[in-house]
Amino acid sequence: AISVLPIAEARIVKQVPDYADLIGDDKSYVYAAAICMVAAILAPSMAARIKKTMKDFDFSFENQAVNWDRRASQLVEEANEFIGLISSFQETMDAPLFMLSGPTREKERRRF
Repeated sequence: AISVLPIAEARIVKQVPDYADLIGDDKSYVYAAAICMVAAILAPSMAARIKKTMKDFDFSFENQAVNWDRRASQLVEEANEFIGLISSFQETMDAPLFMLSGPTREKERRRF
């Protein structure tokens, strides 16, 4: 799982470019967001890592069914919430830009 750490950190750093200058609670929020991101990356593989049931001669237990893909998306949302709590964070929208062209009826009138 050590290879997951740089990936999660890079995702958080991309959203918070001034992370190195943060202090106090803001630094804690970045740390919490990074932990959530690591967990989100690992979550889809947890079904293979955790045994569903375990039995011994004197005990047995069964883990609850968990939708790990849904849990991963919840953890990403939680990471984004922590990033939103940072006092210097300014949310940017990466929405596509649509350009409008001018009206074309004038061209149609000239044809007749």
